[in-house]
Amino acid sequence: MTSDARPQPPLFIVGAPRSGTSLVYRALALHPDASWINNYQRRLPGVSALAVLNRLGARRLDQRRAVWFGASGDNAYRYNTSRSLAERFFPQPVEGEPVFEHCDVPEAWDGSPVTDKQRRLPGLLARTTGRSGGRVLLSKRIGHNRRIGLLHKLIPQARFLDVTRDGRAVAYSLSRVDWWPEMPVWWWDDRTPQEWAAEGKDPLELCARHWVEETRVIEEGLASVPAGSVLRIRYEDLVADPSRVLGEVAAFAGLDPDNAVWQAELSKISFPDKNAAWNAEIPAEQRAALAVMDDQLNTMGYR
Repeated sequence: MTSDARPQPPLFIVGAPRSGTSLVYRALALHPDASWINNYQRRLPGVSALAVLNRLGARRLDQRRAVWFGASGDNAYRYNTSRSLAERFFPQPVEGEPVFEHCDVPEAWDGSPVTDKQRRLPGLLARTTGRSGGRVLLSKRIGHNRRIGLLHKLIPQARFLDVTRDGRAVAYSLSRVDWWPEMPVWWWDDRTPQEWAAEGKDPLELCARHWVEETRVIEEGLASVPAGSVLRIRYEDLVADPSRVLGEVAAFAGLDPDNAVWQAELSKISFPDKNAAWNAEIPAEQRAALAVMDDQLNTMGYR
């Protein structure tokens, strides 16, 4: 960060799970002026000084790219993959929920009055930004979807990026990840997909309903945020023209979209379009399970 550059408000990235939020988060985190919550802060969430470790990546670009995106540069979602100790110890952007828990920021905000402990969050994030050497803190967390209003109250200048994707592709992708079967479904009394299947219900329908509920709650939360503080992008546009879309996001966030180092790094990673898989892999007789998302698909322009 240059000496005369002022820190900018944080950018909170929201979106239904499997919408491409991890890809956007890590691609933006490659920017020299970006800050983020790292894997060390996840273990010691109150120690913002650990953010200084973010600077290591800027000195080891090839290693950073391999750790963050895999050897082929096309896999931003590496949270549950088998990795060496060297990879696990390398500083990298994480969702960082313990940082928010440290300030008693709940995953779902019910409109309760803001507490003194919650008011510590802006300072903690600002210190993370400064100590990492960046200007804009990026925070991607699926839990943000249900606390947008609280984040806006705590940091009124914060910006929000909403990443959307065709719900049919999201449902198919969600049905295939290993953490989903045991995940508490917040809108179904925190019961799990395993319980849904045990009742004889179609597992794909639950994935479809989850996309509908997540997109709905995001829209409700963003309604409380000034329009100028919200940017919406589509996964489909991102993979079709990553340089243009990420440049738009960077400018919105207060990052230089033409930064040469960042552009060079973006050119070395891939943005594969994985949307076709649902159409190829879901048999016709099972597609009735996706009907629950028809109205939302139409509203969002996916039909």
